[in-house]
Amino acid sequence: MQSTYAKIIKEVCKEENIELLSFSYDWVFMMQKGDKLRYILAYQFDLNTAAIQAICKDKCAAYDILSYHNIPCVEHSIFMSSASGFSPKGGNYKSLYKLLEEYGKLVCKPNEGASGTDVYAVATGAELEFAVDTIFKTAQSMAVSPYYEIEKEFRVILLDGEVKLVFSKEIPFVKGDGHSTIVKLMADNNCGVLSFELNTLNLDLGRTPQKDEVVKLGWKHNLAHGAVPQVVTDSLIISDLSKLALNAADVLNIRFASVDIAFIDNAYKILEINSGVMMEHFASSSAVNYEKAKKIYGEAIKLMFA
Repeated sequence: MQSTYAKIIKEVCKEENIELLSFSYDWVFMMQKGDKLRYILAYQFDLNTAAIQAICKDKCAAYDILSYHNIPCVEHSIFMSSASGFSPKGGNYKSLYKLLEEYGKLVCKPNEGASGTDVYAVATGAELEFAVDTIFKTAQSMAVSPYYEIEKEFRVILLDGEVKLVFSKEIPFVKGDGHSTIVKLMADNNCGVLSFELNTLNLDLGRTPQKDEVVKLGWKHNLAHGAVPQVVTDSLIISDLSKLALNAADVLNIRFASVDIAFIDNAYKILEINSGVMMEHFASSSAVNYEKAKKIYGEAIKLMFA
């Protein structure tokens, strides 16, 4: 089936009289208008430089640059697999256990991963070793961060120094009625157990929450893992998030990006910057959001031919 994203690209090109060819099942788009030829690869548009795309993909590299410029961001430490040829002679575990002892709980993920795939919250040595073994089966580098209780997570979409969209990523939850168990509340609200990271939360699904008690059904704010996008309308929140995101875009010299920002301990911190602007789940969530995403992608495509 055609993705929402591919449908948007094709609609924009038709409306702008841009000749469009797709390759590799819509993984690559080739666009031509007059004598200008432009490309989109996956969610990477012909606007950012190759170096900036690579830096944003590398979570630890992006953290190094942002922290150097004193931009608040979540710490990321890099660990290389033995297969990469760049791991330390003494191995990784001594340093990893030191971090685990220091913070009590860590988040381990592929350094160049996306969509919350193979992201683990670990609090014990066994959990840490499982995460490391799993990640290094498919990735040569791993990013490790302290685990934070994130109250809210936001995504800011930027294009040429302007904020085009701000939305939050809301983790699914159920609210207690005083007599139903968590699993009954999930069933009543059509919440699929396998869609969420319930094991990580150590939820007792047979527990009966108190009336109006909110029970979160996950810890990852990824839209691909069930989080729901909500457009932010509070002007003060938009202002604070925009300032932080624009500062990050400025030091990275990036034109088109999405910036993920977490609200932690009453402060905003950047989680990561994506040079590939993914609004697939956002656009699919409603007709209004589809048009918002289409407008932004349309502006980006027109800039490619400007």
